[in-house]
Amino acid sequence: MTQRQISATDKVSQGTLAAQKRLLSLLQRIDRSAQIVASMGNSNGELDRLYQRRKGIIEALERLDRLVTKVFVSRNLRCPQCRHQSVTVHLQRGQVISGKATCEHCGFRVEAARLKNGIIAKCPRCGGVATIAQGKREDGSVFFAFACNRCDWVSDDAWTMAVFTLLPH
Repeated sequence: MTQRQISATDKVSQGTLAAQKRLLSLLQRIDRSAQIVASMGNSNGELDRLYQRRKGIIEALERLDRLVTKVFVSRNLRCPQCRHQSVTVHLQRGQVISGKATCEHCGFRVEAARLKNGIIAKCPRCGGVATIAQGKREDGSVFFAFACNRCDWVSDDAWTMAVFTLLPH
């Protein structure tokens, strides 16, 4: 299993930081070259080629920013189960958005991810995959909850709302 190194200051992977540094360095060199070519006066299209190259690098930086995995950590949030200020939330945003919330006081734990096909969660009972399911209450109203295919666990309202809070639409 590989482990991604995360920068302590920016909370992004080291590979992403290196790619951003290289692109920014190249952007600075192109800007300096464009200044030199513009000061000479006779560019013969060289200045246009430099500006096209500059535009491509800026687009690459924007694509890199969309693909980068960013990690956000929040501490001392209120637990939906025991109401203590002891929940720690880890969010990872990148191509796959995932979140994990754990309460240090009562053990309440939610782990979920948003994929292209929908939201999946980790069953707190057996560790299997829990998917969204639709159910009907005794009064006939429809509700949505997560259900585990392995152990037949069904989430309660607090657990389901915690998942939707972690992974906003």
